[in-house]
Amino acid sequence: MKTPNLFSYATSELSQDAFICWLLEWASPEFRNEDPDLHTCATEFVNSLFSIHEKECPTEINKVEVGKQDKNIDVLCIINDEYPILIEDKTGTKHHSGQLSRYLNTIKDRSYSEEKIFPIYFKTEDQASYKDVIKNGYMPYLRSDFLKILISYQGENSILIDYRDHLQSIEDSVQSFKLLPIDKWHWHSWIGFYQEIHDKLDGHWDYVANPSGGFLGYWWRFQGDDNCEQYLQLEQGKFCFKIWVKHKNERSRLRSKWHNLIKDKSNELGFSLTKPERFGSGEYMTVCVFDGEYRVANEGILDLEQTIQRIRLAEEILYSVKERA
Repeated sequence: MKTPNLFSYATSELSQDAFICWLLEWASPEFRNEDPDLHTCATEFVNSLFSIHEKECPTEINKVEVGKQDKNIDVLCIINDEYPILIEDKTGTKHHSGQLSRYLNTIKDRSYSEEKIFPIYFKTEDQASYKDVIKNGYMPYLRSDFLKILISYQGENSILIDYRDHLQSIEDSVQSFKLLPIDKWHWHSWIGFYQEIHDKLDGHWDYVANPSGGFLGYWWRFQGDDNCEQYLQLEQGKFCFKIWVKHKNERSRLRSKWHNLIKDKSNELGFSLTKPERFGSGEYMTVCVFDGEYRVANEGILDLEQTIQRIRLAEEILYSVKERA
């Protein structure tokens, strides 16, 4: 029987801040004999925060000072009075409003050696790209990184075990696209699928809001010019050929043009497309939709290789019509 888990209820970033602070404090040398397993796990956590920056942790950790919400920095951990680790903690949200550079400058203003400052972007949910995070001087520390540390823990502390189980449940949910029948996929399944195809397709995924409740979208393969671009987009179970049109008075003409070009080419290649339920007239428009289920399944379970092959055929269609336009 699955027992109640504290972190099924304590799901906010503030709750996660508290756990991070709690574990970091256990790295302090005075707790070495209070709970050796927990102390070891905490010191391995500190080591991993240095390692993510490809730097060596001090051989001896003599002092650990932990604080939260210091000048709005989620977690600030000072090791041996000279190594500040500033942690921007995120669950499902992203950084915004220049907060990363602002927090880093706060620490730089305190006269620490710049090469000894370790900015961490701590993310236990998922996002498509961390390029801007890295550009701001932070290193992403992801769910998988933290799970490696927590799984190595051999002790019996119920707080750590509850948190580890909570984090593992998120990971299992994200990986569920590999095991669940495709008609049973949920939000995390789609995230896992998009992350899996990300390296193969070099696209971007994110939540897209709309009046009907929004969806997780994945878009890639952009081509065209400054007036009209064509691209592919997954809207969870829907596979779309899309266009972007700059000038309003050109939208109707270009919508028809690209619908016909793409539809004709798809017929040549036996790739079944249909028109959308209704043609839009905005800046971004769907011109063709895959007719049916684009995900290939074997006994209901995703066949990733065959699905990618089907997607590649759609890419070929899009590239081919570029030459005809």
